[in-house]
Amino acid sequence: MPSLELVEEAEPAAAPSATREAEAEERPRLAIVDPSRLRRDCLKLAVAGEGWRATDMPAVRDLLRRLTRGEVFDAVVIGGASCAAIDAAQVARLAAAAPLVPILVAADWENDRHAERILAAGACGVLPANASLQMLVSALARLCSGASVPPGWAPPETVPAPAPRALTRRQREVLALISEGKSNKLIAAALALSEDTVKAHVKQIIRRLAVANRTQAALVATGVGRPPQAQAL
Repeated sequence: MPSLELVEEAEPAAAPSATREAEAEERPRLAIVDPSRLRRDCLKLAVAGEGWRATDMPAVRDLLRRLTRGEVFDAVVIGGASCAAIDAAQVARLAAAAPLVPILVAADWENDRHAERILAAGACGVLPANASLQMLVSALARLCSGASVPPGWAPPETVPAPAPRALTRRQREVLALISEGKSNKLIAAALALSEDTVKAHVKQIIRRLAVANRTQAALVATGVGRPPQAQAL
């Protein structure tokens, strides 16, 4: 009697359209608000090399209009000459319009009262205007993980490995459903996506969180476990 060999079924490759859809959402989206065109252009160019899709505008009201039209952002950076020059009321309106989107203000302050005024308005963190790109990227990753960036914060001087890249809004939605124990099929139905697109998102989540599988990713999402890199944030 001929022997029967167990052959592992290969995972079907994602359809080209699903792959393109996932790739379009792969990079988190950053809104840059600053009255200075030069600062906006420089920051936009810098963060593009760090995996962010940046959209810039001169005023908070411009960003509010984009949010009203249904545009989605994963984080916001508001720049200015000083915290005293930034309109706290506008920050408050932005925080109310997008309560789940972390706001980082990059501007100098003469005393902590100026920075505290911005934080009280709804910003999640403040950085001095002369902060390095490394500090800015670390601060954004910290904010996207749910932590804050208080005045005087600085990233660790040495870390065992680069900090995990921020997840996009869609990836966070997929991760939340993974943590509930849902299969790719159920996640696809809940988010109105194809299973191939969900598979592509799961792979990106695992890579970005620097974990081995979806179970470890779920542990990270529930706070039971954290990837080694995240502990440096």
